[in-house]
Amino acid sequence: MLRRCVSAVAPAAHVPYPATAVAEVQKRFLKIVKSTFGYYLARRGQRKFPFHRRPHIKNTQAMNLNAPYFWSYMTAKSQSFFLPADNYITGNWTGKFFVSKRQVYTLQHATGGGKVRVKSFPSVFELNSPSRWNVGKEMNTLTKPRMDLIDDQMLTKKQRLDYVKAGFLPK
Repeated sequence: MLRRCVSAVAPAAHVPYPATAVAEVQKRFLKIVKSTFGYYLARRGQRKFPFHRRPHIKNTQAMNLNAPYFWSYMTAKSQSFFLPADNYITGNWTGKFFVSKRQVYTLQHATGGGKVRVKSFPSVFELNSPSRWNVGKEMNTLTKPRMDLIDDQMLTKKQRLDYVKAGFLPK
């Protein structure tokens, strides 16, 4: 897969052994192989990206309410953008029990008086106390995926032990 094109006119010394040239080319990759994937991906050490430009966002403070991250995480980059499609009724919403997690909390949510229910597996969140502080944030950021009631049948043995150790479940 990673073989380089050896020139069509090979020197006379290499004619009887064409495999040696290929072996030398592939030998380069042996020193950087950490797993079987290393044979397919030739990555040279730890890839350095320019500051703040990693292609995948790594933000561990995502749902914590701390000042530097709160308004920039999962919000529209410009306040002049429209709301996402999830905020508009586009089909038949009869009996819709949950609001989409992509929906942005608006002033209507805060002042409308209705309960806002968001499903964040494995629990369902009801935002009972309306707050104007949440306006402009996605529902995703206002809910953490934690359990109020832990279903024992769903847990593996190890998960159960972890929950017991953390004090969430009785022994």
